[in-house]
Amino acid sequence: MIRINRETDYGIGILSMLARDDDARVTATTLADRRGLPQPMVSKILKHLARAGILVSYRGAKGGYGLARPAEEITVAEIIAALEGPISLTECVEEGVEGCQY
Repeated sequence: MIRINRETDYGIGILSMLARDDDARVTATTLADRRGLPQPMVSKILKHLARAGILVSYRGAKGGYGLARPAEEITVAEIIAALEGPISLTECVEEGVEGCQY
């Protein structure tokens, strides 16, 4: 079984909320309140997703976060990679073929 961490689970839920309205700009505080999550954790997740190009951060009085592109162009694999790092099915794959024992 493949498991994702808690932040990735929360990130997918946050992005699903944003996907309902591709043009929405929502603050970390609003997302935290709607999802019932701690605001610092939501802020951390949003920053990772923005660095990965999944979200765009807007500053100012009408600032917040919004999707960087249409929701249908964002994959779950991309979200996982943004929040957990590169995806590999076995740990030895990251070290190259020589790292795997047969």
